[in-house]
Amino acid sequence: VKGAVAMARLPDQVNPERNSSGSQYYITLDEQSFLDGQYTIFGKVINGMSVIEKIEIGDQMISIIIKNNQ
Repeated sequence: VKGAVAMARLPDQVNPERNSSGSQYYITLDEQSFLDGQYTIFGKVINGMSVIEKIEIGDQMISIIIKNNQ
């Protein structure tokens, strides 16, 4: 799912129990079906995907707003 937000973790070779690995997360930029069943998606980008697509290595987050849209 494009725009899916999930937690990153260490590879199975060093983390065979698939325990959480800290505070890193990722946002998918395209369909990533090979991740199905491997990671838990806990969010989805609703607005601003065009901004996410412009992020480059080394960019830093200055602020973030997480809203509950229920």
